[in-house]
Amino acid sequence: MRVFSLLLLLPIALLAQTPDDARATLLKGINHIYINVDTSLAPKITSSERLDINDIVELSLRRADIALRPYVVNAPESNVPLLEVSIKNAQSRGGDSYEINLRVHDYVTIDRNKERTIATIFEMSRETIPSAGDTGALKLKLRDLMADFVSVFSKQNP
Repeated sequence: MRVFSLLLLLPIALLAQTPDDARATLLKGINHIYINVDTSLAPKITSSERLDINDIVELSLRRADIALRPYVVNAPESNVPLLEVSIKNAQSRGGDSYEINLRVHDYVTIDRNKERTIATIFEMSRETIPSAGDTGALKLKLRDLMADFVSVFSKQNP
């Protein structure tokens, strides 16, 4: 009877695993990361705020003892595994908002339209609605996103 009930619970446990958990296992074995923060699609962010955003991303990873390597702009194919954080303006019902996307690209390549493309193996996103001209809410959501990523990454790479 016990074996039968365990066999019934196994499919339920497999279905309970979220797609994010399944994709998080792809982070296993990564021992260093390159960082690229892109705010080109958010023109309201000033240069000093861009520096703050870069610092938030870098400090979150350094505090978690994740080895970082410098991003080389002229050789994008050598910047793998790449942690890409992109911030862009998004229109919502409440007015202007920012959308934050975090993607990890690894050595997995796929052929798409006869071109080799580096695949995205992990992705997280957040949306925030800042008050007029204030990026404090954006920075807070970015800190939360980085904390979530660091916890997922640390689980896969103890």
